[in-house]
Parts: sequence; structure tokens; C-alpha cells
Amino acid sequence: MLSFHGKHARVTKIMGDSIWALEIHLRRRIQLPDGGFFRNFNELSRVVQEIHQQVIREQQQEDEESEGHGWQSPAQPSVGESGAAASEEQPVPFVLPGGVLSSDQNYPRTCRMCFYGMDPVTVTSPGFTYPRRFPGVFVLFDENRFGFISLAMKYFILYSRVQNTFQNVEAPSPQAFLEMLSNIQS
Repeated sequence: MLSFHGKHARVTKIMGDSIWALEIHLRRRIQLPDGGFFRNFNELSRVVQEIHQQVIREQQQEDEESEGHGWQSPAQPSVGESGAAASEEQPVPFVLPGGVLSSDQNYPRTCRMCFYGMDPVTVTSPGFTYPRRFPGVFVLFDENRFGFISLAMKYFILYSRVQNTFQNVEAPSPQAFLEMLSNIQS
């Protein structure tokens, strides 16, 4: 499920016993090199790590400022404007960078734009488990497909809009769906 939350988007995947969610920073667009997507993983990683460090610095600065002044809501971008910009964007060639794996080699060969994102990963060692978030790249192909490149895993996942219709099934209201997700997470 792709949902929008102000200046972030979230990809939520509900699995049998867990919920997994990518966080996409809509204001952190990744400039693609002339001629298409990054073909070199190290160059892609360098660009994303620079954005990641900037996000960390800004978060620390916001935390320091909010300690003395109370919390203030940031300005929210218009999702409609973001969608309009995405539909006007000209596709550029897309090829997975060397060293990035994917179980699906039938991914689109052009993309429209990319954004910085965070991938939830659970780190386990003998005696403890803790969640961490690692930087990655959200790739928008078209209105029906997007993908995510996890830098930590060097892995690409392709997502597609569900096109099937299901007999005797009605979609819940957005509010009912969010309530269901809250109940699952509790």
C-alpha cells in the first residue's frame, strides 16, 4: 500500500506476522545523471549517503530547536502538485547498477524520478534483535509500478498496482483501513 503523509510517502507491506514499511522523503529527490539511471553502485551509494547525512544533521537540528520551543508542524507539500510533476516527467533509461540483485528481471527499462528513502531492516546478533533503518532509493517508473533499491542489502524490489478485481469484495473506507492497520500494530 502506498500512502502519503505530508512530506513523506510510506510503502506498507503487511505480511502474516509483521508489518514492513518503507519511508520515502518526497522532498529529497535524487538527481539522475545525464543519460539515465546510475550504472555504478558506488556512485549511487555516494549520492544517497550524502543525502542521508544531510537528513541526520537536519533531524538533529530540529530536535535541538524543538527542545526549547515546543513542537511545530512543518509546512506540508501538496501531494497533487507532486503527482502532476511526476506525470509530466520524461522517462529516462533504467538499468540496475552492477552488484544490485533482484528476483524479478522483468522490471521496467525506463523510470521517471527517484527519491531518497529508508528501508526497515531487523539486525540480529546472538542474544538480541533490534530494528534499524537503512538508506535506499525509491524509483518511480509509472503510475502503476515503483521499486526500491536497498543499499544495505544491494537488492531491488519491484512493486505493482493490483490490477485484479475480486468478486464479492468491497474496499474498506480509508479510515477503516487505517484503523485496521493500527489494530494490527498494537
